Parts: sequence; C-alpha cells; structure tokens
Amino acid sequence: MKKMMTGAMSAPMAFGLKSGHGVGPSRLALAVLCVWPLAGMAQQSAPAVDAAELKSVVVTATRSQVHANDVAGSVSAVTQKQIEQRGSRNLADTLADEPDVSLPSDPRRFGSSHVNIRGIEENRVLMLTDGVRVADFRSPGTTNYDASNRDIPFVEFLKQVEVLRGPASSLYGSDAIGGVLGFLTLDPADLLKGRSFATGGQLGYHSVDNSKRAMAYVATGGDKFQTLLMLGHAKGEESDNQGSNDVQGLKRSTPNPLKYEQSNVLGKLVFTPNTAHRFKLTLEHKEGETEVDALRVGNTSPGSPNTLTRITTNTGIDALTRDRIVLDHDYTPDANWFDRLGTKLYTQKQSTDNQNFQLRTNTSATCSASTIGTANCSVDQRFKYEQRHSGLNLLQEKAFTLGLPQQAIWGADFLRSETEESKTTTWTNLATGVSSNVFIGETFPKADYPRGHTDQLGLFVQDELSLGAFKLTPGLRYDRFKLTPEDDPLYKRTDGRAAVSKQGHHLSPKLAALYGMSADWNLYAQYLEGFRGPNYEEVNRYFYNNSQRYALTGNPDLKPETSRSFEIGSKYAGKGWGSQFALYENRYQNFIDSVILPAGDPNVVVSGGVSFSTYQYQNLSRVVIRGGDWRGYWQATPALRLSAGFAITHGYDQSSGKPLNSIEPKRMNLAAHWTPSEQWGGEWRLRAAAGKDHIDDSSTSYFRTPGYGVNDLAAWWQVQPKLRINLALNNVFDKTYYLWSDVRRSGMSGSDPAPEFYSQPGRNIALSMKFDY
Repeated sequence: MKKMMTGAMSAPMAFGLKSGHGVGPSRLALAVLCVWPLAGMAQQSAPAVDAAELKSVVVTATRSQVHANDVAGSVSAVTQKQIEQRGSRNLADTLADEPDVSLPSDPRRFGSSHVNIRGIEENRVLMLTDGVRVADFRSPGTTNYDASNRDIPFVEFLKQVEVLRGPASSLYGSDAIGGVLGFLTLDPADLLKGRSFATGGQLGYHSVDNSKRAMAYVATGGDKFQTLLMLGHAKGEESDNQGSNDVQGLKRSTPNPLKYEQSNVLGKLVFTPNTAHRFKLTLEHKEGETEVDALRVGNTSPGSPNTLTRITTNTGIDALTRDRIVLDHDYTPDANWFDRLGTKLYTQKQSTDNQNFQLRTNTSATCSASTIGTANCSVDQRFKYEQRHSGLNLLQEKAFTLGLPQQAIWGADFLRSETEESKTTTWTNLATGVSSNVFIGETFPKADYPRGHTDQLGLFVQDELSLGAFKLTPGLRYDRFKLTPEDDPLYKRTDGRAAVSKQGHHLSPKLAALYGMSADWNLYAQYLEGFRGPNYEEVNRYFYNNSQRYALTGNPDLKPETSRSFEIGSKYAGKGWGSQFALYENRYQNFIDSVILPAGDPNVVVSGGVSFSTYQYQNLSRVVIRGGDWRGYWQATPALRLSAGFAITHGYDQSSGKPLNSIEPKRMNLAAHWTPSEQWGGEWRLRAAAGKDHIDDSSTSYFRTPGYGVNDLAAWWQVQPKLRINLALNNVFDKTYYLWSDVRRSGMSGSDPAPEFYSQPGRNIALSMKFDY
C-alpha cells in the first residue's frame, strides 16, 4: 500500500525551496563533538549501589519522588521496559494503552500534534521534559500549510512517561489546567547499573511506516563524575492505512506520500563533589525534516464540491530544530532549615520552518485556487515559527514536626517565553514569468502577530500533614504573567492599531486528603483549582484574507481560563493484585474560543469599505466534564499477570448545552503478560472503544466513528545477557477502524468520499534488537 514519492516531490527543489535544516552529517557531527568530550572526564572507579529493588516512583505529581500509590490523585507511568516491549516509535504508541489519553493526529501532513487528557487538550495540558516546558502547540487552522507541534526526545531516550490528570496549577501554574505530561530522560546511572563503563544501542524496524530507527549510547561513571552520550536517528515514510484508491483529490484513500528523517543527540554530565551537592548538565539537540506530496489536500462540507480544484501539485517541506540546555543542582545538607534545595536553570529554543509549493493550472489571472481561467502559475510559501524558553526553578523540601509530622515543599518558577513568526509568499505567472508578492489581497512578507515575550512568575507552597493514617495536603500557588509585544515591521493591520501588552495574576489553591486503610490501600479526595492565562497569539493575532473576505483578530480583553475540580478515588497496590479507581468533575470557566463577530461589532475587520467575516478569541464557554476511570492488575500465577483499564467521560458546554467534541468515546484495554522465565515472554493486548455519538455538528457534520476492538501481540527474547530481541504484531486481525480524535482533528465529515484515508494502520510489525555491554 506504500507509494513512492511522485515526480512532483522534486518541484520544491527546482523552485529553490531547500529548507537548509536537513539532518546532514555536519550538524550531527558538530553536536556530537560538543558533547563527546564530557565522556573523557569520568573516573574509572564505580560507586557502590544498593542491590535491593527500588519501588517505582513518580516525580511529576508532587515535584518530588513519591510512590504513585501514595499520591492523592490519578497518576500513571509508562516505563522504559514497557516502551521497548510494545515496539513504540513515538508518543502515540507509548500512550496507546492509556484509556483517558489521546493524541489527535492529522494524517494529511503534520501527524500527532498535542495531547488530550480527559477531554482537555492543546496548550491547556502542560508537557515537561526533565522539568522543562515543551514548546507551545500552534494550530495550522484550516489551511494545513503550517503548524508547530509539541516536540519531545526520541522515546528510546526516555526512562519513564508520567501522566498526571486534572488541574495541576497549584504546583505548575498556567497551562496545567488540564493535567501534566512528564517525560524523564535516562541518566548515566540508569545505564551503568553500578558499572564504571557501559555502551550499547538499539536497532528497530516498523512496517507501519517502513521506518528504520537506530540508537547508540556510551556511559561512564566514577566516584565524582558520570557521563552519558546518546545518539538517535530515524528515517521513514508515511504511515499506512486501510485505503486502496491511489488517485489525486478528495477520492484518494491511500496516504499522502511522505518521507521523514530525524536525528537526536542527548548528553549528560553528573558531578557529585560530596554527599551534599550534585550537579547535572544536560545538552540536547534534535532536528528533523519531512517532505510530503499532498495528493489529497483538504475536506469538503457535506454536499459541497472541492473548492481547491485549480491546485494540481501541492508539496511541502517541514523542518524542525530544537536545542535544550539544562543545569540542575541538588543541595542536601546534613542539618539545615531545609532538607533539599533543588535549582534548575534552563534555556530551550524550538524552530519550525514550513515550506509549500503549488502549481495551479487553468486558473484566474490572480492565481486563484478555485476560479477557472486560462492562466497557469506557481506559488511558493514559507512559514516560520520560533519559540524560546528561558527559566529558573527553585524548590525546597523539609520534613519536620510542629505538633504533627509534616512534609513541606515550597519554591518559585521564573519563565520568559519569546515568540516570533513570519509568512512569505511569492507567485509567478508561468506564461509571462512575472512574479509578485501580493497574493489573495495580502502583501508579503508579513506576520499574524508581532514578535514579543511573555514573563511568568510563580510562587508555591504545599504541606503534607500526617495524623496517623490520615494525611491532609493543602497547597497554594500565586502566578503573575505579562505579555509584551516588540516592534515588528511585519505586523500589519488594516485598522492601524498597534499590538497590546497584557498582564494579570491568579491564586490557585489545592486541598487533598488521603486515608491509609492499610499499608497497601489508600482512599483519597481532592479539590483543585486551575488557570491558564491567554497566550500571546490569542491577544494579538491579526489575519485577513482580502480575496475571500474573512479575518481573525485577537482580543486584548481576554480573561484567564479557570477551573474547579473535585475528585475521589481508591488505590490498592499489593503483591498479588492492584486497583486504581477515580471519579471526578471538572468545571471550567472563561474558556477561550474563536467565534464569529456579529455585524456592526467594532472589532469587525474593514478593508476598502467592506466588512469581513471576522473571528475573534473570546471568553464564552462554561464547560463541565465528568467521568471515571479504573485500572487494575492481577498476578494470577508467578508467570501470568493480567491487567485492564477503562475510562468514561462526559462533557458539555453549559452556555449552549452542546456536547464537547474533545471528549473521547468510552475506551478500555485488556492485557495478559506472560513471563515463564527471565529469558523470554509475551504479551497480548486488546484496545477497544465504543462508537462516538454525542457530537456537536454546528460547524461540521462529523463522521461517526464506529466501535472497535484491536488485538496486539508482543514477544521478547533475552538471547544472551547482552542481547535482547523485541517483536510486536499490531492489529493482528487487520481490523479497519477509526480514532475519533483523528476524525475531529482533521475535520472529516460523514459524507467524505474516501473515509479510509483517515483509517488506522492494518496489520503491521515492529522489530527491535537491543544490546548492552
């Protein structure tokens, strides 16, 4: 079902659209040379380690290490071992068995873009890599020509992925209103395991996109220094589906031809001069490039024809680069007014470069995408987006007794986010050779919002009080933010208004209670409040299309989104079986949404005396989301472990009474994990979902996804102590099924002429070999 890139793919090169962000050997070699000298600094004597097996801990839930069963809230983790055994190649594969988590994806071009937790998504879910915020998601809107996805390291670099559900603003501030997704990368000690030197790697193949993946590492360790260098490379094509109609246009059901290549470098240096101090320097570089031939461009409304009939060639190059530098310091004095002081200083920059090339035939003199004429033209577009985060996190911990045993944490977060974007478009009449930078009534280059920065300050405190088997945890965080635009000649408005600054502040309280019924069984309840301040784009974005007479304008009067959450639950983690159950209700106010303004509104964009159909970000919705989820396991025999999970969520907009389309249908998973010996084992997994029926069709009459059940098999063999083979057979029975998150993300209608274009992959395999020395 794979299709090689068509001849049109060479068109961007012919018209000078080479990105300059390729993953060539020079950039990768430079990154390696910058990090590799760290390895030579290590001493050769390895420190002793405790041979006892440590209990699994999570960090994201409380910003300090704690057993997941002792957290008053719903938190789960996917370990490095599970990632390997399931043959994961990306975050969507890694979280496929979390029934209340989804990753909306658009198969036309940009793939998975952000995370949805219990119906809340995009920049309302905070994503952290080793405690550093991931860059914002920037939606491509309806054009599907430009986007900036939230990027993380290769999954082979991760030791654990943690999912914290519900508002977490009392610890993390803005953007954690819907939950937190934490990614913890491997440290030298995770690979050394008490040795002074370790090296190894992993080779993988995935038939779903014909991809090859490679990872290699070297780690050294001594009494004071430990180092780690990891290199990763991936190369593949478009993800398969169940379509078979290989044509151009809206009747195409096979995937758009696509090629991608990515490289990732991670270096760490850990310096422990004594028992009180520990320093860690982390350097990461990632780059990637994707080439796509969009033989199927867009969707149509029910009963409407394709409006992009003049586009006969539509190709693109999407490049991404990301650099991260983090310095961590842990100070644990023998005796002081605090037990631990953690300091994190970091900077991260992510850049996205989207390039598009189109040939438009038999079009109008102005190169319309839909109007028939006699002209032929080419269109070159380039969209750039860059965001830099620079910050400082301070965290202190102290255990003390003041009438009652207490465990307190307090600290501060400082963050500056700098954002810049630009658009360039040139079109050429192929008959006359005349070029112009005036396109659909706009003059390029331009920017939808000016470059600028956002400063955020957060101060937080949390205290856990123990009253025998009962623990009470109050918490409070104060946040202040300020958005400041900078002078940008590319920011042009028809009304002559300038970009505005905006500032605000908010208090986010928390109260959690946990009661230990036994050493393994806890009951909990919690009340949480969350908030998210409007981002720079929502306040200052200004876009207009003179040809089709529509516009989008920001809103300087936006209020922060707020939430109130109630949750009760039970957790049991014994040797033979375990269970985690939660019921919750989340109420969100002042949701920021884009709505069309009524005629006569002073914010309606006017050009040449003509009023445009104008959209604006406004605080409109009061949203309620209720649901429950359960996870459990049973160690039926020493070799057989059974597990299951189930999630059901309901949500609606109180203002309109309409259901929320971001809510997933009921989902569940079952698994049987069989390990008869330490040398080999296997796993069967079932992922299932009900059909989606409660849908708001006011803007799009969506395709109703039917229910499905998909079976996966996995097996692993420890060939020898230093070599391990993992094999996964996914969608064993070649089931044709659809994910509601993808249908909604792509805007697929119920009358789509080729729905299989949005179907999930059929039967496929994932094979990897991992070696450690």
